[in-house]
Amino acid sequence: MKNKKNKPYIMIAAGGSGGHLFSADAVSNELRKRNYRIILLTDKRVKRFLDNFKADKIILVPSDTFTNKGFIKWPQVAFKLLLGFFISLFWIILTRPILSIGFGGYPSLSPLLASKLLGRKIIIHEQNTVFGRANNFLCSFADGVSNGFKNTRIKVHKNISNHNFLGNPVREEIVKYKDEKKIFDKRDINILIFGGSHGASFLTELITRSLNYLPSEIFQNLNIIQQCRKEDINFLTDYFSKNNIRHNVSEFFYDLPKLIIQSDIVISRAGASTLSEMAICGKPCIFIPLPNTLDGDQEHNARNFELANAAIVCDQNNLNPQSLSKKILELISDSNKREKLSKNIKSFGMPNASSNIADFAEEVIG
Repeated sequence: MKNKKNKPYIMIAAGGSGGHLFSADAVSNELRKRNYRIILLTDKRVKRFLDNFKADKIILVPSDTFTNKGFIKWPQVAFKLLLGFFISLFWIILTRPILSIGFGGYPSLSPLLASKLLGRKIIIHEQNTVFGRANNFLCSFADGVSNGFKNTRIKVHKNISNHNFLGNPVREEIVKYKDEKKIFDKRDINILIFGGSHGASFLTELITRSLNYLPSEIFQNLNIIQQCRKEDINFLTDYFSKNNIRHNVSEFFYDLPKLIIQSDIVISRAGASTLSEMAICGKPCIFIPLPNTLDGDQEHNARNFELANAAIVCDQNNLNPQSLSKKILELISDSNKREKLSKNIKSFGMPNASSNIADFAEEVIG
């Protein structure tokens, strides 16, 4: 095996959300084990998640999205993307990566276009069950495409010759817990609640109101772990303290994999990374997809799990505290329901996805 300093770089482009970055980190770690050097191009929105990212170089690149922006702001968005394109060109020329891998979102757009312009091979990975706009555009230029779920839909019909279902990469900390089981104890009911890497204000009010409908014998045995926005921490802490509910509230949990495995029930949004991690751990889940998104990605993701009886899915627009409380109570009271959901969601888990994508990368490199 060649010395690492003689090994070529592989460029990884990811950003926008923790989910994109966590998948990219898992693949980066696998490629570094194979003695490749990694350069990550990402955007400032995920800066706080970069401390443990396994890369030889990390470059912050300007990025933006046209989504939900008025025409008057489009020139500003275009300028940021163009600036990101030229910065990407510089680093690609400097490090000469043999391959570039994008994990979706607008932060991957400029680096991958720059890579293609300079004659580099590129791969894109789509985490969701419906292709995002950036990946949908990049499909036309990609030397290989992988997706995290079966039956992933491309919005515009395209003939892709090298398209593979390889699964969604998840953090190593998640994979190591894949065979662990939590014994349910009604005297210590652990409910984990989170709204994705950026939190969810909707869940803050909904959860506090829903818990009030639970029977007192269950209410007093709850242990709530909730990720929320910084501005909601005091509100939640006051509520849980006032009601003598054991709790752990934070803007971000760096030990989230451990908290997942210690939980009995998970209530969360339905991002692809979240669903894939829940599938590895086999947790009974209540998913509340983020509504009114441009591509409806979370809704499509969650409904796939619902059709397989692998999770409970709630439509936020039709959800109220009483109905959510009933679903929580059902999972607490019905062990058969919990076990069935756990078994079925496990069928979506692919603990070898990182290795699959690394193999695919080496195949494309040739």
